[in-house]
Amino acid sequence: MSHHDANGSGQPLLTAEGRMKLEEELQDLIEVQRPMIANEIHDAKEGGDISESAAYEHAKNEQARIEGRIRELTSLLNRAGTLELSTDSHQIHIGSTVEVENQEGVKRVFTIVSTYEADPRRNYISTESPVGAALLNRKKGETVIAKTPKGDVKYSILSVR
Repeated sequence: MSHHDANGSGQPLLTAEGRMKLEEELQDLIEVQRPMIANEIHDAKEGGDISESAAYEHAKNEQARIEGRIRELTSLLNRAGTLELSTDSHQIHIGSTVEVENQEGVKRVFTIVSTYEADPRRNYISTESPVGAALLNRKKGETVIAKTPKGDVKYSILSVR
């Protein structure tokens, strides 16, 4: 075991909801997509000269993508810890929903999640994003500065739940 990983900090963490979503995706890949693509490959082979078959090429590429994703998810789910939510509910951690206000008085609500669960459209921001990193471990009433690609943005933390 390498010394920098001894404390487990290299271990990815997932929220319980995030783990469930990834497990559902994995199950779908194994039970639905994998057999479907195997049939497509079988049909393409039956269809004659596979050396020129675009359908066969596509199916083989899709199969490689599916198998790669299955390996990736299996490995991630085996390595990842599931987050036990911290007892200090005032402190921002993965899983916290945070209401902030920027210097222009615009209010936003973010949910802090792991990189694997980030979805900016739903305001699920990663702990590795500029805003997520700035908010992590801070408390209501504090002001943070997020170093975004568009410059520094100052946020006041209005609430944490």
